[in-house]
Amino acid sequence: MDDSSPWPLLIAFFGIPAAGMGAILFDLEIPRLIYGHATPLFLATEIGSLGTLFALFLLLRSRLALPSAPSGLVRDVLDFLAVARWHAAVKLALAGLLILPLLWFALGNKWMLTMFASLGRRALQFTDVQNSLDGAAVAYQHALIGGVPLLFMFHMLCRWKRKSRILPWLLVPMFFVGTAVAVIISVTMAHFGD
Repeated sequence: MDDSSPWPLLIAFFGIPAAGMGAILFDLEIPRLIYGHATPLFLATEIGSLGTLFALFLLLRSRLALPSAPSGLVRDVLDFLAVARWHAAVKLALAGLLILPLLWFALGNKWMLTMFASLGRRALQFTDVQNSLDGAAVAYQHALIGGVPLLFMFHMLCRWKRKSRILPWLLVPMFFVGTAVAVIISVTMAHFGD
């Protein structure tokens, strides 16, 4: 395909969200792989989703670097998918979205860390440890499902208000509050859906 072909951009536009959703929905397989209970088909789906996500991410970034890359609203959306030209406040929000569930897990499961310190890999045989690892994956699922749409809106607002230097930084706390509310709603829906 030549440099002006729209097909790579269209493939990335639809493929990155699809691969990302696959990676989020099957993220339980990574902790299950750690303690030896992964389902081969689901694990292959998880690995395939992550690999596809990375390949499409690289494809999109390479296409956006070309002079024939689109501009305007389409470019803003594609920049979000490529994690390119993001405002520093949006990058901070993404970092928090990735780090806070890990901190929550570490603070809530100190007992597990002491088990690993004393038992090593043998701690993985205990169902409490296995359930905690699954819980960490579920926490990431809910955080990403609730946070990524808000992150997209945050990114687009920063693009719409390009000249505002203070507004993006004022919206960072609101992003985290909104993500917390979205997580509570999704957990409640999942709980009552069962």
